[in-house]
Amino acid sequence: MDTRSKLRKGPSFVPLILALLLPALMDAQIDRTQAPKPGPAPEVKLGDHKTFTLDNGMRVIVVENHKLPLTSVQVRFDVPIFLQGDLMGVTDMTGDLLAAGTPGRTKEQIDALVDGIGGRLSTSSDGLYASCLKKDLDTLMQVVQDVVCHPTFPEAEIERVRKRTLSGIRSRNDDPDAIASEVGHMLTFSRGYPYGEIATERTVGNIQQKHIKGYYDRFFRPEKGYVVFVGDINEKEARSFAERAFGNWKAAVPSGAKDKSGVEVVEGLGTVRYPRKEPVAARTRRMALVDRPGAPQSVVRVVFPVQLRPGDDIAMDAQVMNTVLGGGVFNARLMQNLREDKGYTYGAYSNLNADRFCGSFSAGASVRTPVTDSAITEAMFEIERMTRKGVSKEELQLAKNYMAGSFARSLEDPRTIARFALNTYLNDLPQDHYATYLKRLDTVTVDGVLHAARALLVPDQATILVVGDKESLYNRLTQLSFDQRVFQFDEDGSPYREKLEGAPAGVTANTVLDAYFKALGGREAVEKVRSVKMVLSGSRGDKPVTITRYNAEPNKYASETVVDGRLEEKVVLDGARAQRIGEEGTEEIIEMELEDLIQAAAPFPELHYNDLGIRPVLSGIADVGGRKAYKLTIATDNGGVYFDYFDVETGMKVRHEERRAYDASGITVVTDYQDMRPEGGIMFPHLIVEKKLSTVAYAVSEITVNGRIDASVFTVD
Repeated sequence: MDTRSKLRKGPSFVPLILALLLPALMDAQIDRTQAPKPGPAPEVKLGDHKTFTLDNGMRVIVVENHKLPLTSVQVRFDVPIFLQGDLMGVTDMTGDLLAAGTPGRTKEQIDALVDGIGGRLSTSSDGLYASCLKKDLDTLMQVVQDVVCHPTFPEAEIERVRKRTLSGIRSRNDDPDAIASEVGHMLTFSRGYPYGEIATERTVGNIQQKHIKGYYDRFFRPEKGYVVFVGDINEKEARSFAERAFGNWKAAVPSGAKDKSGVEVVEGLGTVRYPRKEPVAARTRRMALVDRPGAPQSVVRVVFPVQLRPGDDIAMDAQVMNTVLGGGVFNARLMQNLREDKGYTYGAYSNLNADRFCGSFSAGASVRTPVTDSAITEAMFEIERMTRKGVSKEELQLAKNYMAGSFARSLEDPRTIARFALNTYLNDLPQDHYATYLKRLDTVTVDGVLHAARALLVPDQATILVVGDKESLYNRLTQLSFDQRVFQFDEDGSPYREKLEGAPAGVTANTVLDAYFKALGGREAVEKVRSVKMVLSGSRGDKPVTITRYNAEPNKYASETVVDGRLEEKVVLDGARAQRIGEEGTEEIIEMELEDLIQAAAPFPELHYNDLGIRPVLSGIADVGGRKAYKLTIATDNGGVYFDYFDVETGMKVRHEERRAYDASGITVVTDYQDMRPEGGIMFPHLIVEKKLSTVAYAVSEITVNGRIDASVFTVD
């Protein structure tokens, strides 16, 4: 018998073969190309909380956690939103001043008492939060009761808080992200809605002690209050502390009435206006800009209001949708597109906020100035794609896994349980709203996410805010707006108004022009200039550009633009007729464009303002590149307007600004004149920087004054 036969018949052969084949048989039964089906959603075991109500209507919530000998207490009042108007900031100042003094304790004494027990106490516009070791809770609760029920809002402390608030506003105005946040809220909700109001130096300056007391008396009331205990405390102990601190609190009834139109008037605070309707998105996509001159980065926000409440049926689908779009995970679409694929930013995010009064959507990033318009285009592409195609099954599962994990981790903190309980009452949610979170998350489908996206996302009605350099961005942003406009705002959300200094007495538009002619070389010398040929050299990206211009008396002009060796455009004015020659052929220049060309044809058009019926107006003194310049507004007789800027010290023209037609809209063209040097006895710029959709710096390589120009240069076919 051979060896193989012995093996077949040997007693150890079968077990050996089975041992070798078992893994292979197991692999054959599992299709590893398919992801395993998710199991049922786990049960959510929220920590228990107890709740009861004091006789005065104040609700108490207790969450026990005896792992550490620490206890915290939160007092929260259910304050409705209302318009603060000229007193914007009064609610926040009230919060800052809540612990600024009581009849029996000064602010210093309150601080010393809390610090002495190693505790914490912070206040806000709707209540306070405090914590300490369990053994010191009795002492802390005495302070909490005093602060909540008996604040005095001392005048000296009001002024201290006012100064700090004003300092914060000034700091905010230097922070592009803070500007984007404040102005973004205003654009989302509008100034006519409480969430859209912005505190300014003026409104904070209006706030007086009577306004602060009026707000406190009207809204800090036990029947609208909640006391939340968390930590090393049981229900019996919490009831005892709550009864002693607040059981006998009977808030004063604020005197007030309603006026003839039914508006509430509160003593001290004055008129209290509640919003009558929810904000709606813009009619069409619009662009907004807050100028940050010279900023190397832009802060971009895409915003609009959404009608989304925390308890809405669509809320869970909506949050999954936002997680996929840009809700804080690295593989979200905005992050992958703007950071990983394009390299425009370090981070791009979106936020979908469900709110009991009015929700909101925001998406954006901080990007390099040169790619601002491209980043906006990509962000809008992702938002639009979400409304068209929704999410894939893989994206859906990843988002649900992320949200489930975040929810589970949050439950490790007992304060989460207290927050859930408080939110349940404030937002009128079902009692099992958070207990069923994972089950509801598990039921979210691809179709549900698509429905939520189409119901809530309105990319064609979005407002796109940019906080960045106006000179670099304005024209490019115009092209992204559906109505071909850019609305400009100040840091406080007010419509932009150019800040101009007043001109000294005796300075007029004519004296500014006289100083300009003198700076050029004298009026007499300027009047002798009959023609100027100028050759400019620059580049657009990696393509060289050469522009040759001819200006001659009377009313003759020609220009030729060559890009990368090819003629891009040629413009000729013979004094009466003009034409444009380009790659698409020749066209006659007529009407207003012809008139504008004639008025600008002379080497120095300013000499002919009287003959042309142009009356320049001195608007004031503006800042141009860090130097003061007189701004002249020049209105032509055909309705056109442009602006010239003249250096206050040298008299030289340093900038020309005008609006030009571009495609179906228009763009603002800014031309800066630099490096002034003499040619033919006249001062000319030798560096010209033109800012349109992009910025191009042209070096002036040739200037010929009163040279011979062939007649064919000004010939119109």
